[in-house]
Amino acid sequence: MNSNMGNMTGDEVAAFFRAVVEDLGANLSLEFTPASPSIYLDGKVFFCLNDLNGYKWRVKERILHEIAHHFEKGKRQHGPNFYEPYIWLLGKYMALVEGEVKA
Repeated sequence: MNSNMGNMTGDEVAAFFRAVVEDLGANLSLEFTPASPSIYLDGKVFFCLNDLNGYKWRVKERILHEIAHHFEKGKRQHGPNFYEPYIWLLGKYMALVEGEVKA
């Protein structure tokens, strides 16, 4: 995965997810599902297979969006408690390419 254009395979999504989660030291798992939308529930990201059809940057954003819910404090919603970890994750991992994690 050396650019953010084109589609990602399930294996690329799983590798991106693993790289981020390992770097964060987070106890999260990923499961692909035909159900829509992609969601986070109790330590697991359920990633909708239809979300694989977007550009790599869009797929990465979706993964990071769901991971951000893990770090959200308080009620799970798209408010200030969500956006702080979400924006931090985007800044740290959005440009991540295979085998590279920013310090």
